[in-house]
Amino acid sequence: MKINKIFAGLFIIIAFSISCLDGFGNVLPSSVNDIPNSTIGVYQTDKNTLIYEKPDKTSKVLFNIEIDYKNYLSKKTDNTFAVIIPKKALSYLFVTDTSEDEEWLEVIYDKTNNKKGWVYKNDEFQFMTWGLFFNLYGMKYGLTKLTNSPINTNSIYSSPDTNAQKLGEYTYPKYVHLTSIEGSWMLVSILDVTDNTCTGYIKWRTDKGQLILFPAIK
Repeated sequence: MKINKIFAGLFIIIAFSISCLDGFGNVLPSSVNDIPNSTIGVYQTDKNTLIYEKPDKTSKVLFNIEIDYKNYLSKKTDNTFAVIIPKKALSYLFVTDTSEDEEWLEVIYDKTNNKKGWVYKNDEFQFMTWGLFFNLYGMKYGLTKLTNSPINTNSIYSSPDTNAQKLGEYTYPKYVHLTSIEGSWMLVSILDVTDNTCTGYIKWRTDKGQLILFPAIK
């Protein structure tokens, strides 16, 4: 009986550890300050990605990304990537501009020093505007409200207009379900800490382009 209890205890500990580790290693923005205002979306990197000084493969290589996702299993922050999901082998860089032919993207590869360079799109779907990114991941996983967001963005409205009727306020939502995006507005259902749900429109970015929410990718 004692041996069975020991094995049962070990099983519970291992299972609990696995469940806890399931979310570890995901590098995601947690504060509005983690996302530069100048960004227009994200670029999904290849396992090996070259960042050039200019949108030209003959220009100087500024940075060479050789990502091994095993190295990110215990990290929560990173100075290069906007998003890393190791168990899905997914990584994204912030995009700030596109070339005229839209084959090149200007990306941030050093967030601390705001260093930028150009990457060549090997696939049309490697670049996602914020709208596409939110539609893809926000609808699937829900949204997280970023910390340090402006107080005047806490209101929930009956329509996508600050002059519309206010339906409530949200500060620390348990879950934000995304239904649709209309410009800088979202139609959402918000579950608050008291388990009450409010459906209405909220702003997902400010007039200056500062993001207020982010997909809770898992």
